[in-house]
Amino acid sequence: MLSTFRELIKNEVPPTQEEFITTFKVKYPDLKLKGIVSRLKRAYLSYVREYHLGYLLKKHFKKVIYNERLDINGVDYVIYYHGVKFNLHAYVNTENGRYWREIKNGRHKFHGEHLDIPMDLDKGKRCGKIILYTNDHINKLKKEMDKIVDKKYPKKAVIAEKG
Repeated sequence: MLSTFRELIKNEVPPTQEEFITTFKVKYPDLKLKGIVSRLKRAYLSYVREYHLGYLLKKHFKKVIYNERLDINGVDYVIYYHGVKFNLHAYVNTENGRYWREIKNGRHKFHGEHLDIPMDLDKGKRCGKIILYTNDHINKLKKEMDKIVDKKYPKKAVIAEKG
């Protein structure tokens, strides 16, 4: 599903939900569509939210990495901040979202600094049916990253202050 969504992004603009669903149906005609359309609609909202998060991250950080290999290994984005590699995990902060986030922890062996970016649906920016991350989420993330850099990598924190 994600690869279909990513293939449809043109000039940094994600596809419409209708385009995503139609393309998926054409690409996989043998799938039984009962139930899959509902799943595609839910996935679409998540993919747009995550894609927009990447846009915000690139606005605030110099080095932001996303690729399918990372995603398969349970990491949504990698950011290098003050010389430290941070692995980011985005999810909706609901009971179901937290459940699947924990499943991800059990499926993968994570190394390095990992931070969650939970989306409280009442604190995001509503755009139609989609609730997006905001600059407030990114500012909160930066504060968490600063705490980690200051505590675990004090030499890098000093260099960052001078730079």
